[in-house]
Amino acid sequence: MLDGRGTADSHQTKYRADLDGLRAVAVLSVIAFHLSTKALPCGYLGVDIFFVLSGYLITQIIWREALNRQFSVARFYERRVRRIMPALLFLLIAVSAAAIALLLPVDLIGFAKSVFATLTFVANIYFLGNEGYFERVAMEKPLLHVWSLGVEEQFYILFPLIVVLCIRWRRSALLPLTSALVLLSFVINILASIRLAASGAFYLLPPRAWEIGAGALLALAPPPRVANPWLRQALAFLAAALLLISLCFQGNSLFWPVPLNLWVVLGTTLAIYLGTTGGNWLTLGLSNPVLSRIGLISYSLYLWHWPILVFAWYYLLRTSLSPLEMVIAVALMFALATLSWRFIERPFRNRSMPIGTVLRWVGGGCAVTVAISVAILASQGFPSRYSPDVARINAAVGTEYRCALNEFISFGASRGCGIPLPSRNPADATVALMGNSHAQMYAPLVADILRANHQTGILVPLNGCLPMPDYNKSWCLGLAANNLSAVEGLPRVRVVILAMTWGRVETMYTPAGPVSKENAAKFLLESLDRLIQELEQRGKTVVLVGPISPPEWDSASIVARELAFRHRVVEPLYFPDDKFLALQGDIIEHYASRDDMIFIRPDRIQCQMGRCDYFRDGESLFADDTHFAVAALPLFRPVFEPAIHQALIRADLAKP
Repeated sequence: MLDGRGTADSHQTKYRADLDGLRAVAVLSVIAFHLSTKALPCGYLGVDIFFVLSGYLITQIIWREALNRQFSVARFYERRVRRIMPALLFLLIAVSAAAIALLLPVDLIGFAKSVFATLTFVANIYFLGNEGYFERVAMEKPLLHVWSLGVEEQFYILFPLIVVLCIRWRRSALLPLTSALVLLSFVINILASIRLAASGAFYLLPPRAWEIGAGALLALAPPPRVANPWLRQALAFLAAALLLISLCFQGNSLFWPVPLNLWVVLGTTLAIYLGTTGGNWLTLGLSNPVLSRIGLISYSLYLWHWPILVFAWYYLLRTSLSPLEMVIAVALMFALATLSWRFIERPFRNRSMPIGTVLRWVGGGCAVTVAISVAILASQGFPSRYSPDVARINAAVGTEYRCALNEFISFGASRGCGIPLPSRNPADATVALMGNSHAQMYAPLVADILRANHQTGILVPLNGCLPMPDYNKSWCLGLAANNLSAVEGLPRVRVVILAMTWGRVETMYTPAGPVSKENAAKFLLESLDRLIQELEQRGKTVVLVGPISPPEWDSASIVARELAFRHRVVEPLYFPDDKFLALQGDIIEHYASRDDMIFIRPDRIQCQMGRCDYFRDGESLFADDTHFAVAALPLFRPVFEPAIHQALIRADLAKP
């Protein structure tokens, strides 16, 4: 039978087949979710099962060694290196080769950056920083799943140090200290949910540590054995119910803001505990040879499953696989995972392999991986692999403007950005560009025009929200009001440029409640008119940027891949001008006829000869589904420059 004997930590733990069964449940849940979200709506919570198992098993080893006065930080990290690095490096080298063969230059560059983040165990932080409003979709990131390794390894950088301090100071303090940290992490998770910081709660260690800590607490203070066989069976049903409800229930939480992963953590912790008592159907079921064998390869299976799916989706240009494609993908996952476990994991984890040999192999693997990634970055993604047409279109992918982190200024509801603002003091700005991501999209063009007119400006972006404080998404109303108040309070701002998206499909709100879709257009115009009027009453000259015709599909990425992989281009490459005017003509006419404000019409550049282009002269105008690429912005200067210059004249900021 396959077991844990001979591995680097088997001298401290007795092999338990039920724990491998839980690993199998975890990895199969994640795979099922990624194959089809309908199959297991919350299967991604399998990662949380892994966290609890990891906390239990590793703390159990640490604590037993500590009690026997055998604990060594160096030996602990030796085990982590043996457990994590060889299989991970095997994956990185193989996936890097596949990425060079398949990914287009922009995506290949992003992949190379993610490799560095993975090797330094900060992938969770890297992907959080690249998960924002403008970033590439998850289905095009082959290493996205290793964020969980980042969380785990960051935990295990800190936890052994806590153990060492408690051993030297007071052993009895470890349990209450761990309990306090678990409670603190859980509270942070809830606060993140309340404050709509779901991404941070998902990716970062502080809101996640309580899950690993739950397993650690079970190892530090195991409850007494349940003697009553009927109670054991009842607890087994409770554990199974918690796991099933967690993995199958579709929604944010059963009792918001209590996180949904609380139930899967409780179910996993109870299932682990029941395995120590014996005599219950759940432990017996989890010890099934099929599940336990899958559990043995679960680490490698987790590593391999996501890149295989990403490469399939990327090549096929769709995120759903046919039944036959699913079978092939799953078979490939299991085949590679089995090879990785048999020839990589087992030999390197075996204590018969000296640690010096392990470190030499790991060091060599890191060197190869780094060399590949450096070559990718130095070559800018090897664009010569594809035709010039493909390279030109792909070059636009993800190039919509976003303010660099080091240029952000604390302002209003969140932040501002100088366009330009050498002093970094918002009070010195004479022009404010305000709105959502479509305001940010135009920032480089506006900045160039302001520089030419010797003016200073501040970008006030509120991505995902309209600039109006009385018609917006529900969570945007207060934020928009905050931004408006902050802009009105700037003493030198005489011109306010408003830019936003115009075709909203989600439910919008006023302070009185939701707005029906039938009345949405009417409410939008009335709210925008009130905003313009308020700014004018405050002595501001208002410039409004009108609507454009976005493709609403990731045009540059998809067309570049269609050409590169010789798929037939089936998506429309433009939108008929008459249909655009049918949708937006009333808005354009309403604001173009007003002389109290200045109206910019970028559609006059985009829409020519009866069509609103998504591509022009072999290049993509768009960086994604709705935002102009930075390289396309100079095309729109003929409509922006005279309008902004006119506004500066009206505001006595420029000469006629």
